[in-house]
Amino acid sequence: MAEKPRLSVQSEKVLSYAINPHLLAYCPRTDLLAVVTQDEVIEIYRIGGQRAFVVKRKSPSTTIVGLEWIRDGKCLAVALNTGYVDIVSGETGKVIRHGGDDPFSIDAANPKSKTTRGEITCLGWGTVLTRETANTRKSSKSGLDQSMIDDLWTRLGLKHEDRPQTDDGDDDLEAQGQEALLKDLPRQLAYLDVESVLPRLSPIPTRHTASGRYDMFSTQAALDDYFDSMQRKDRLAADVMFVGHAGGRNRVTVDDILEIKYTPDYPGADIMWPMEEEEETPHALVPLSYTSHPRSKLHALLRAEPDDILSDDSQPGHKNLQLSLFDIPLMSSGGSHLHLIVSRTAQLRDLCGYISCSIVSAKSDWTTHTNLPSRFMEMINETLEEKGEGVLEDNLYHLAMTGNFTPTILEWLRDELAERGHKRWDHAMTTLYTELSKILHTNLLPVLERSAVVATNLRGLARYYSDTPHFNVPPEVFTSILATLSSLQLLVHETVQILGREQRQFRAFSKWLRHQIDLAAADPDSLSAKDMAERETPQLDISNTLAYLEGGLTKSRLKAIVFSTPEIEASQQPTTKDLISCIHSARTGQTDAESEKLLSLHLWSSHLTHVCKSAHQHITLWQQSSKPQTLDIPCRTTATSSVQSHLDVRMLEASPQHFETFVLGVPSKATYDDDEIVEIALWHHHIGPAGLSGETGTGWRRIGLPASSSSSSSSSSSSSSSPSASGIS
Repeated sequence: MAEKPRLSVQSEKVLSYAINPHLLAYCPRTDLLAVVTQDEVIEIYRIGGQRAFVVKRKSPSTTIVGLEWIRDGKCLAVALNTGYVDIVSGETGKVIRHGGDDPFSIDAANPKSKTTRGEITCLGWGTVLTRETANTRKSSKSGLDQSMIDDLWTRLGLKHEDRPQTDDGDDDLEAQGQEALLKDLPRQLAYLDVESVLPRLSPIPTRHTASGRYDMFSTQAALDDYFDSMQRKDRLAADVMFVGHAGGRNRVTVDDILEIKYTPDYPGADIMWPMEEEEETPHALVPLSYTSHPRSKLHALLRAEPDDILSDDSQPGHKNLQLSLFDIPLMSSGGSHLHLIVSRTAQLRDLCGYISCSIVSAKSDWTTHTNLPSRFMEMINETLEEKGEGVLEDNLYHLAMTGNFTPTILEWLRDELAERGHKRWDHAMTTLYTELSKILHTNLLPVLERSAVVATNLRGLARYYSDTPHFNVPPEVFTSILATLSSLQLLVHETVQILGREQRQFRAFSKWLRHQIDLAAADPDSLSAKDMAERETPQLDISNTLAYLEGGLTKSRLKAIVFSTPEIEASQQPTTKDLISCIHSARTGQTDAESEKLLSLHLWSSHLTHVCKSAHQHITLWQQSSKPQTLDIPCRTTATSSVQSHLDVRMLEASPQHFETFVLGVPSKATYDDDEIVEIALWHHHIGPAGLSGETGTGWRRIGLPASSSSSSSSSSSSSSSPSASGIS
C-alpha cells in the first residue's frame, strides 16, 4: 500500500504559557507568526522560533478578537472588542494607527473622538489593481479629446500643416508616437516627481513628538523610508482592509486613508445612501470571512446567522450561509489616478501632522529654555517690589544709561546671579534661539513647500476631473489649503526675521550683563573696576542692549508667535490679508489682543488642520456617493443549511476576466460514528467579464472524508458544473 502524503513540519516551538488557539496569523511573505496570549499580549515569532517583538495590551478592558497580516507583511491589523482596528508595524511592533482616533490629531490615543461601534466579526486584507493593463489603455478613450489636442499644438506654436497626422492610413510611426505622447500628457504630468528636488524633511526631536502614528517623524531614517516608500509604492495596486461588524455596518479602508462604509442589501432593508456615521442596520446575517482577487472588480463576503449547534471545539455553528459579491465604486470610478489621489491624500494628512508636531516642538522648546531666566527675573522682581524700586528691566535700563548701580541690583548681580547664573542664562537662551532657528529652517519651511506641492497636485486632479465621477471634489477646498499654507509661510518668514533680530540683541545684552557682573564683583568704586569700565565699555553694543531691555527681555514678540495658543470661532475664516495687516501693526507696536491672535503659529496650524479635514470629508463624500452593487447567493446542501464554525472562502482567476469564488464548510451534525463518512461541502460561483450584470453560474459539491484514519474516502457530486475538489488546497 502506497504511503499516504503528509505535510512536513517546517517549524515547532513549545511555549511556557497558553495562547488563544483561534487567534493565529501567519505571513508567508515575511515568515512571521502572530499569536495572542491569555493576557491579551500579541507576540510575533519568526519561522525559526525566535521572538521578533511584543505588542502589549492596550488597556485592561481591551481584548483582541482578530488578527490579519497585510499582503507584504508591513503591518498587522488587530481587531479589538471595542469595534476598532489598530494597525501594528510589522517591522518595529509599534502601533502606527489607533482605531477610532482623529487621523489629523497628533495625540497617539484620543478617546474623545471615538464612538461606539458594533462587534467585529470579520477582518481581512485585499489588493485591488487601480489601473487597467496596457492593452486596455490603448483601446480606451484618451484623456484628451481632439479639440484639446489641437489647442495644445496651437500653444506650442505649430501650424496645422506642421502637426503630425495620425489617420488610419498614416505610416509615419514618429508622428504617431508624438500624438500618443501628447494624449498621455495628463497622466505623465500627474505622476511627475517634483518632490525629489525639494529639500528633504528633517526629524523632529523625539522628546517633543507624540507616540503612535507620528513616531516616523522622530528619526531621519524613518522619515526617508516613509516618503521614499510613498514614491516607490506600486501605482498599479491599492491595499484594501475590510472590517465587518455584527451590527450590520462594514467598512472598507483603502490604503489606510479612505474609508468606505458598506452594508449589503438584505430583505426588508431601507438604507439611505450614503450612510450616516451613527446609522446601524442590525440584521441576522453576520459577516464571517472576506476575500478578493487583485484583478477582480468584485469582492466576496461570507455571511450567516449564528446556530445553536456547537462544533467539536465548542464554537457556535452557522446557518443560512450566504455569499455576497459586491464592488467598490471608488476602485472603478477613481480612474488611472486613483493611486495618486489616495497617496496624496495620505501625504497631506501626515504632512499636516508634521507641521503640528513641529509647532508643538517649538512651543516645548520655549517653555523649557525660558524657565530658568524667568525664575531669575521673578526672584529679583519680588525683592524690588518689596522695596518699591520698580521692575528689573527698568533698573537694568537705568544701569545701562548711567552706569550707576542701585544697592539692590548690585547685590543681585554680585551675590545671586553671579558668573555661574549668567552662564546658565546665556546657555538657555542661546539654545532656545538655535533650536527655534533649526525648527523654522529645517522643519517648517521645507514641509510647507512640500505640502503646497501635494495640495496643488490634488487641486489639479480636481480641476481635471471636474464634474466627473473620477474625482468629484470641488477644487476650492484645496485652494483653501493652499491659502492657509501661504499664510503659514508668511508668518514663518516673519518669525525668522524676529528671531534673528532678538538673537543679535540678546548677544549684546548677555555680553553687557557679564561686564556688569564683573564690575559688581570688583566693587564699582574701586580703581580696577573703573579701569575695566574704561577699557571694555567701548566694545559693548549699547543700542542692541537697550533694544533687548525694551522688548526681548520681557515683551518678546516670539512669545505670541511660538508660545500662545489662541482659539478662534469656527465661523471665523482668517485670511492672508488679515495676517499681513497684523504683521504691519506688530512692527509699529499698534497690536491689540484680537490682532495678536493671528500672529500665532498654533492658530494657523489649527486652521490648516480644519481645512484639511474639510478636504478629507469632501473626498469621503465623493467615494461614498455611489452605492455598491451586491449579489447574494445562498449556500445550502440537500440535507441541511447549517455548517460548523470552520469556514473558508477563496477567489481564484479561472481564465482572464473570469473568476470563481469557492466556499468550504462542514455541514453540522451532532456526532459522527467511527465508520461514518464526514461531508465537506464545497460551493462555488462563477462570474464573467460583465460582472454582476452578466451571466453567472453557481454549484456545490459534496466531498466525503473518513471519520477515522483507516476508512477510505468517497465523494459524490450533486452538480456537474462544479470544479474538481483537487483545485482547492
